[in-house]
Amino acid sequence: MNNKIYISTLFIFWITVAFFILTIANIFIMNLFDLFNRYLFFALAFVLPCLGIALIILAVKAKFTRISKAFFILTGVSAIGIVVGSVLHNLVYALFIKIFGEGFWTGMGDEPVFFICATIVCPLALLVGIICSIVLIANKKVILPIYLLIVALLLAQN
Repeated sequence: MNNKIYISTLFIFWITVAFFILTIANIFIMNLFDLFNRYLFFALAFVLPCLGIALIILAVKAKFTRISKAFFILTGVSAIGIVVGSVLHNLVYALFIKIFGEGFWTGMGDEPVFFICATIVCPLALLVGIICSIVLIANKKVILPIYLLIVALLLAQN
């Protein structure tokens, strides 16, 4: 049972890393491919928080070291925070326009709190979680299942 949790946690972690890379790439190519970008954005906005929730649940259940568990949870929470921060930014912006009128944001520009959270704080926290988790995996500070070690040895021989 524990090997399944280990493998599942690492699998979800690497998928989260891949979707984070896609999210960052989507931000930078946003204006180049407009139609492709919209579908990719909504897919990422749905999948990334789901992966974050799965990573948190699996990291809590797994018997990892405390530090590796903390970085897996940081990665999951940050993945959720990117999308939640974006949604809250737009909701607060629209709510304040509805309540106070369209001229409310003219002096300030935009709603800053959730915007900074979604675009700076959460991606940086996710990057820290990913890098530290990769370092812990590489240094074998996370208990790796025997199946992954066998696969790594077989790949190293070829």
